[in-house]
Amino acid sequence: MANETKDLLGNPLSKDDRELLDLYARLKALAVRNDLPPVVTANVKQAMVLVWNACSDLALMYEEPGCD
Repeated sequence: MANETKDLLGNPLSKDDRELLDLYARLKALAVRNDLPPVVTANVKQAMVLVWNACSDLALMYEEPGCD
């Protein structure tokens, strides 16, 4: 997300919004690691997509999760 203080509609980010974005970023970083067991990677990717869905629905960011 280019603007760390506002959502895509120009509204200020709340503490909860920033927490969701941080959680998404942390899950995204875990999803690309290659040192985790496959079952962990699969579950992290599922969690990442669910958090991405919330962020997208709240207009916090615009990107595809990209975790095939």
